[in-house]
Amino acid sequence: MPAPLAASTFPPRRSSARLAGRLAGPALTMLLAPAFAQSPAPQPHPNLDLVTNGNVMALLRLADGSRIVGGQFTSINGTPRLNLAKLRPDGTLDPDWHPAPDREVYALADDGAGHLYVGGWFYSIGGQDRDNLARIDASGNGTADPTWNPAPSSFVYALSVDATGRVYAGGQFDTIGGQTRQHLARLSASGSGAADPAWNPAPDGNVLALARDATGALYAAGAFWEVAGQPRRALARFAADGTFDAGWDAAITGGSVTALAIGSSLLYAGGDFTGIGGQGIRYLARLATTGALDAGWNPAPDRAITAVAVDASGAVYAAGPFTTIGGRPRNLIAKLTANASADPDWHPAPNGSVAALSPSGGSIDAGGRFFALGGSYRLGLATLDSATAAVFPGPDVETPASGASMLLRRPYGLLVGGQFLKADGLLTPYALRLGSSGTIDTAPHPDDAILALIAASIGEPGPLTVSGLLRAVVALPDGSFVFGGSFTSVGGTPRNYLAKLRPDGTLDPQFDPSASAAVYALAIDATGQVYAGGRFTSVGGQPRERLVKLDGSSGAIDPTWNPGANDEVGAIAVDASGEVYAGGAFTAAGGQARNRLVKLVGASGSIDTQWNPGADRVVRALAVDDAGRVYAGGDFATIGGVARERIAKLDGSSGAVDPAWNPGADDDVRALAAAPGGVIYAGGDFDVIGGLPRRGLAALAGSDVLFADGFEP
Repeated sequence: MPAPLAASTFPPRRSSARLAGRLAGPALTMLLAPAFAQSPAPQPHPNLDLVTNGNVMALLRLADGSRIVGGQFTSINGTPRLNLAKLRPDGTLDPDWHPAPDREVYALADDGAGHLYVGGWFYSIGGQDRDNLARIDASGNGTADPTWNPAPSSFVYALSVDATGRVYAGGQFDTIGGQTRQHLARLSASGSGAADPAWNPAPDGNVLALARDATGALYAAGAFWEVAGQPRRALARFAADGTFDAGWDAAITGGSVTALAIGSSLLYAGGDFTGIGGQGIRYLARLATTGALDAGWNPAPDRAITAVAVDASGAVYAAGPFTTIGGRPRNLIAKLTANASADPDWHPAPNGSVAALSPSGGSIDAGGRFFALGGSYRLGLATLDSATAAVFPGPDVETPASGASMLLRRPYGLLVGGQFLKADGLLTPYALRLGSSGTIDTAPHPDDAILALIAASIGEPGPLTVSGLLRAVVALPDGSFVFGGSFTSVGGTPRNYLAKLRPDGTLDPQFDPSASAAVYALAIDATGQVYAGGRFTSVGGQPRERLVKLDGSSGAIDPTWNPGANDEVGAIAVDASGEVYAGGAFTAAGGQARNRLVKLVGASGSIDTQWNPGADRVVRALAVDDAGRVYAGGDFATIGGVARERIAKLDGSSGAVDPAWNPGADDDVRALAAAPGGVIYAGGDFDVIGGLPRRGLAALAGSDVLFADGFEP
């Protein structure tokens, strides 16, 4: 009997260990391992590197054509790089340069003399303890300067270096370089990086962007209302020597300025402001560096601007959450012509936010939280042709994916679904198949339609469109699939949370039970009856409190099977005798108190009064092996009165917790599947299970006897 596909159900509860692991990377994983060194350890395969897109927040091109990429990420094309990386002029990763700031990078600047300034929110970088700001070598391995340490008290969002090498830093801090400085400071390039004692404009709000024109004048933008004791909202100018320009006032109203760019003698300002220079120009404007507003240049984006850049030809690139700009529909990024119109031929349409832009020659780098644009997958970073928006080959900026949230055992292998984009360097958006060796199988198989549907529900284009997530799938003996989730249509046909895919990959026109809310869990018995759990309170027009039994062929509701649960059901499994196990967030089911676990008679729906292990927190996944043993996963710390970290094995008859089987996981277990021979597959948010590093997917021995590498699906 096919095992049910277990699914992500409730919002994740991020443990402190998990959060720290995301920040500290492999070193913390090694520290965590001994705490979970229990039985059984996971098998060598599968051991996939599941990743999704990182977030690029800062870009900088060096004079030699190298590019510095900063943000929040853990790898570049599978090579570890924590939050900061250097790409050589040919676009390949510098193999030696690895400063590894322990948290996010927001700002970059260089002095042209081999020094790189890095700002953000971090506590160490380049082998030194540094709070939020550091100077590191632009070459070599990126070692931090051992003495330069201004130590701002909070985030640094913007950096600039003047012709004499002095460093200007803007952000959220109130002390820096040994002085009290509100949001903006000028720092010495020598010694410890002391703040200039004579320069203290003290804007009264965060400084978010800095830019310098050809004369050396500095422009500071942000969310302030006053600078140097003078009213000056969101944008101010300083002469090359740092003197505040009291006569220069862009007259911003209604918001802040978050992005600046200089082109020739023109200043481009973007943000969420609603007026400038006495005009109702919103979000993006052009001024002469002397301060005069160009009122005729008005691209009029419909939403705020987060990044702006100008290339050598004078073309302007803007990014933000807009959907129209320059008189044309444009999603999130646009190229603007001299008259502020959107270039009609330039429309890469990324699928996520863009936070940084960096033009050079005939191309422009875009960084952000996207993972596709211009018809190509590009994770966090893309280089686009300035004329055509064609996407050039380039590296992906990655961060660990949360792992597998759906598992379905099939004759051709194990189907795996989740919020990943790549696995072991292969592009596998949202779904993949593991072959018998535990490695990725890319060969075509007869049931690839359901794999495509799982991917389509999360975001990958496929033969059928799905209006929401698939959360659970079961396979029927005839090769069809019943699936549930948070969708309300499939392929444009209304389907409320439950639907059926025929063996040929098309939607079954007759199967339409129509639940009232999301379906999170499915299981099938030997007779083809389907059990569903979720948030619903009715199915097919009949009252059903979060549990229902359906005919797998027609979708008809069983008229008598109606145990009910008082809260969400997120996991269901059926054993060989037709007994039904359900897990979730409920505290009562079948009319009796049951803490997140219950056993029901498959024929009648009555509750098993003897089986009552209980769990202290949500049960998200269940599986039953050939011997009738029940495996539970979730975010619990105790189950059946026994300490078990997120995964446990229970006796199918008594509910007793197996005293020896205790792999433990460092974060939520969201999916389980049992295969012949005692192999249990676990998916979820974990980085460590059974004492060994496994990112979101692992195979465990269900019995006390170790099994051979690989699996027999």
